[in-house]
Order: sequence, then C-alpha cells, then structure tokens
Amino acid sequence: MRLLNKIVIFLGSILLLTSVTTTHGYAESSSANAAQGLQISPALVELNAARGKTYTVTLRVTNVTASDLAYSTSTNDFNAADETGTPHILLDSTLPPAVSIKSWIAAVPSFTLQAGKSQVINAQVTIPNDAEPGGHYGVLRFSGSAPELQDTGVGLSASAGVLLLIRVDGDITETASLASFTSEANGKQSSFFENGPLTFVTRIQNTGNIHIKPVGNIELRDIFGGLVTTLPVNADKSNVLPSSIRRFETTYANKWLFGRYTANLTLSYGTHGQAITNTISFWVIPYKLILGGLFVLGTVVFILSRMVKVYNRHIIAKSKNENTTKNKKTANKKD
Repeated sequence: MRLLNKIVIFLGSILLLTSVTTTHGYAESSSANAAQGLQISPALVELNAARGKTYTVTLRVTNVTASDLAYSTSTNDFNAADETGTPHILLDSTLPPAVSIKSWIAAVPSFTLQAGKSQVINAQVTIPNDAEPGGHYGVLRFSGSAPELQDTGVGLSASAGVLLLIRVDGDITETASLASFTSEANGKQSSFFENGPLTFVTRIQNTGNIHIKPVGNIELRDIFGGLVTTLPVNADKSNVLPSSIRRFETTYANKWLFGRYTANLTLSYGTHGQAITNTISFWVIPYKLILGGLFVLGTVVFILSRMVKVYNRHIIAKSKNENTTKNKKTANKKD
C-alpha cells in the first residue's frame, strides 16, 4: 500500500507540473485552447507613420471563454519564420530603439473581462525621431489568466496578439525579385508529368526595406497558344517582409491534361506598380494510361488474329472434308 501511495503521489506531481505554468511577468499556453480563449479584432494593423508622431490603434478584445479573465499586455518584434509567412516572435530581441517597436508602444493597463464580454482598447504608438525609414514589425500580445491568480505568478493563461506593420516615411525602397517559378505534382518539381492536378510555386524575395503585396495571375496555355485557364496568385494579398522569401502556391485541379503547356506569370507590387514576369513550359503525358491502352489494344488484336487463323483453319479443314466426301461419292458411282 505504501508503494502504491508513492506511485499515486508521483503521478499526481507530474500531472500538476504539466498543467501549471510558473511565470515571471506573464504566462502563455501553446495549446489549441489558448487561441480559442481570446479574440482580437482586427488581427493585423498596418500603419503609415511619420517620425515624432503619436498614433492610436483601436482594438476590440473579447473573452470567449466561460470564465472571467484578467489581461496584461506585452510587445515583441517579429520577422518571418519561414517561406509560409508565419511570424517568428523575437522574445529576446536586442534590436536598437530606432528599429525595434518594443519601446514605441505605450504600456496598456491591465484589465479584467467577464466571460463572453468585450472591451475596446486604445494602444498608443509613438514613432521616435530617429526611427529608420521603412518597415517595422511587432506583435502586441494579450495574456489572460484567472483574476485570483494574477498576482501569484502561477496559473494557466491564454495568449493572443495583433500584428503591427508600421511603415515609417523617408527613404523607402520597394524592390523584389523572383526567387523561382516552378511546376509541381505531388510535391515533386518537374517539367514532365503524367497527369494533374498541378501546383505552380512562386517564390518572391523582398530585397527592399518595406513589406510588399505581390498580386497577379498565371495564364496557362496549351501547345497551340490557346488559353486554358487563368489562376490567381496571392489573392488574399499576403505580405512579404523585407529580407525574406515568401512562397505562394497556386493549384490547377484538372486531372486530365495532355501535351505541352506554357505558364505565364505576371505579378505587380509596390506603390508604383512594379512588375515581375516569368514563363515556364512543361509536358503532361499520361504514359501509363497510353501504355495500358496499347497493351489492351495489342492483346485484342492478338486475340482477334488468333481467332481469324483458327477460323480459317476450320474453314479450310471443313472444305477439305467436304471435297473428300464428294470425291468418295463420285468414285463409288463410277464403280
């Protein structure tokens, strides 16, 4: 019994450690429930700003849990985590104040929201006089925990944030290049495919100092130059951050294709309508289907030819038998 009690106590301690987070300043849960606990509108704010000016960002925070929550805020810089555009929050950012927005946003006082209630929050953003021109990127995070645990440093919490894309005026450079434009099927890049659907992958590299929204389309044409379809690229107008590459995938779902095709990419971006264009060609030949059809056709032809030969031998043999019988009858009559 003592051994059993020790095991129960040990397991209970493990469960307690995995369900309670000890925090220093704030607590954050990475579980799926965290995203469901808070709702912030808008989720993204783009601000055109001038040095030395102060701006007010108005947000609406909603507690969508079944419990009252006390909220505190924090600000972090972020950059692109990968080519999908997923933000990478820089928790230990050491960027200078002229670049980092952590010191640009005034502290938002803590507040408590009842279950299902909303509150409008005004965040003050002050652009320093020495802020570098171009894009600056951060996230204003709201962390909620039970009010009775807010000052204990221990508790479960939910966290969500609003992305801030700040454009500071000055020497703005809007330049981008095409890192690659390829065709794929089943995740494999090629210029020869057996069938569809096909995915066109457009990778845009931002070489400027401000985020851009490359938007356009892909014209798919057949071997005779006829337009097969027009596919949109970045229809939701997602951003490409400076010094990063973003991947956009466009799928043509038609499975039945045959012949040589050409894909013409046309994108525009920036305040002056800069353009990016490119063309690729590829073949779609359903060779397995064709080989299978030829095999079936060959088999049918072979069987038919054998049947004809058998039938001909049968006719010839029958004719010989009839001639033999007639000859015997003729010989018997003569006798």
